[in-house]
Amino acid sequence: MKMRLMLGTLTAALLITGCSQADATVEKAVEPVKQVAASAVAVAAPTITEESLGLRKTDLYSENTTTGDETKYATTAAGSGVTIERAFDNAPPMIPHDVEGMLPITTNNNSCVGCHAPEVAPSMNATPMPKSHFTDFRPATAIAADGKITKEGKGVDNTSDFLTVATSLDHMNKARFNCSQCHAPQSTGDLIVENTFRPDFQSEKMKKGSSMLETLNAGVE
Repeated sequence: MKMRLMLGTLTAALLITGCSQADATVEKAVEPVKQVAASAVAVAAPTITEESLGLRKTDLYSENTTTGDETKYATTAAGSGVTIERAFDNAPPMIPHDVEGMLPITTNNNSCVGCHAPEVAPSMNATPMPKSHFTDFRPATAIAADGKITKEGKGVDNTSDFLTVATSLDHMNKARFNCSQCHAPQSTGDLIVENTFRPDFQSEKMKKGSSMLETLNAGVE
């Protein structure tokens, strides 16, 4: 009986010792993983606030601080405004005067032409409409009897491969009647988000002029 009790006690002791050694081995193996996890938590500690998620830089629960200053458009009379530098090469120039009463522009009522038509612009101290407004850039397109698309009388497989044409007109191109589609009035007022864009003009002339007709197919010819 004593012998059995001693064997049982010895066996239990061996089991306890083995388990302890196994636990120590597992703990030693897991330790590097714990260290990596702790490092990851430390790196991820800085929190991302809702104010930093977008361009508005304010919380998502109020609109009080997301409205910019009131936009104030030019109030100078036509013919007395000051032109400003264009936004980029060949950008439509901005309107330097008040447009009250001139909008909307329709095919039958276009106050802009009264001052900006080339033949009257100098006497009105206005910028004359450029040659591009008296040019048709759309190639004559048709479908031949065989179903093939032709542009300017030439068959094309891919319509986008055809170079833009520039056909001079003796009148303003009807596609250009809506001046305010491209030209916007000058305005002042702080923006919520700063505009850091800086244009790279081809020349000093391009800051207040255009060379669209000369560079129409640049890079594709």
